[in-house]
Amino acid sequence: MADILGIKYQSAKQKLDGKRGVFYSELKSVYDYFHESLEQAKPYNGIFIVNDMHVRCNIVVSDEKVEIKEPGINYAYFHKNYYVVNPTGVKFSKDMKQVLRMDFLPAPKLAILDNDKELLELLKSVSNRYGIDASVYETAQEMMQAVDREDYDGYVIDWLLDYDENSEEVIKKIRSKSETVPIILLTGQLNQHEREIGETIMEYGVELVEKPTRVFILSSILLANLFF
Repeated sequence: MADILGIKYQSAKQKLDGKRGVFYSELKSVYDYFHESLEQAKPYNGIFIVNDMHVRCNIVVSDEKVEIKEPGINYAYFHKNYYVVNPTGVKFSKDMKQVLRMDFLPAPKLAILDNDKELLELLKSVSNRYGIDASVYETAQEMMQAVDREDYDGYVIDWLLDYDENSEEVIKKIRSKSETVPIILLTGQLNQHEREIGETIMEYGVELVEKPTRVFILSSILLANLFF
């Protein structure tokens, strides 16, 4: 472990003995060294897309080659380990497979924490448009209670809340429950809190998005994490 992480033997031993913490980046380095994925296998093999709406699904395709695209039939192409079905898309290739069966799964669940009500409603609306079941919370206490009650597929969390409170304790609680669930950290105060935020990224493996939030960028990150 010392060699993998590039640290002293004594430090590695203390980490293994539970006397020192292990950074998310260090945990990922160990998994990468053994060519293992830190992520668990996802319970679906396909994504159904209509306009902006994305739906997780399990798909069975035909092995026969597709020579021509017939109306009224769904076709799937393979992209990033998933079968993608997009009936409204114009893309067609002979690598496509005819879909024999498609079983839809529930929408991924997202929890959003921000003390800005207007931004919360915007993020919820955008999430729903893309097929994500979003729940919104205005305080750290509300979010922490929700983490106890529910299992979410991802989190969007504002760094600075009311009364100069930051969201580190919320992130810490989420990571104690799941080491791999995506956490997207929003901040408009990077210049004032650069060191704290940098340490949080290293410690908990969060992804940073600066405010003012660009909706297309954030939605792309959510799609990449919750579907692809």
